Amino acid sequence: MRGSHAASLPSMTVPDRRPERTDLGPVARAWVAQMGWRSINLHTHISLVNRYVYVEVPKAGCGTMKATLGGLEAARNNPGMVGRFQEAPHNRLAATPFVRPFQLPDDLLEEVLTSSNYRRFTVVREPAARVLSGFLEKVGQGLKQSEPIVDALRERTGRDIPPDEVTLEQFLDVISEIPSRKQDPHWRRQADHIGLGIVDYDAVVHLEDLDASWDLIGDLTRTPELKGEFFCRNSTGARTRMADYYSAELLARVSDIYARDYAELGYDVPALNAL
Repeated sequence: MRGSHAASLPSMTVPDRRPERTDLGPVARAWVAQMGWRSINLHTHISLVNRYVYVEVPKAGCGTMKATLGGLEAARNNPGMVGRFQEAPHNRLAATPFVRPFQLPDDLLEEVLTSSNYRRFTVVREPAARVLSGFLEKVGQGLKQSEPIVDALRERTGRDIPPDEVTLEQFLDVISEIPSRKQDPHWRRQADHIGLGIVDYDAVVHLEDLDASWDLIGDLTRTPELKGEFFCRNSTGARTRMADYYSAELLARVSDIYARDYAELGYDVPALNAL
């Protein structure tokens, strides 16, 4: 019996083979110290063939980017795989066309993160729109990322607040007290997440300028004909809904929480009358 045989198999003990931090090169070591090995592996997409590194920022066009670049990498295998990766760009359980940091020897990982032989880029987003998008999708829809928020509010208020009744103000109160490394990446501070100041980027593209940036991305990926033909189907439309959720006080709160993002990523805090 297949089921009973499977149930009788002994569990396998797998050794912890994560690299010692001291074995990593200085850039990889500093980034791992800041954000953790797991986060760097989840969000760093490497092409050894086209010699580029795309560092994903959740809620900053990452579905569009992973589908477009994933299609580019999958096409080297066979055309049939392109659609597979474009249909499910967020499915981390499926095979990925990218190489992950954990798959590289320590010296090659350091080369990927530092050498001029590789182009490194990321896409970021205006912080107020991004955090609202994360709130609307993950908390408003009661997805698993809402659970720590609900738990924290229970401790604060002594009552259970359903995720769809959590206010943006309550949400900001909770996340304002959490350091970047412990933040959910959908609203983590972007400058910390990408290792800004640790990793030397060739380009930090604003999501708001992505439509006009495909020539640049084509150059970075050594694919001049690259076009962004896939667009994420899970948009919350946060940019057009900001006036419904933000007051001047809440914008000031976002400005405080994401002060480094505003200071170092080239964004101004939106004015309430401009929303």
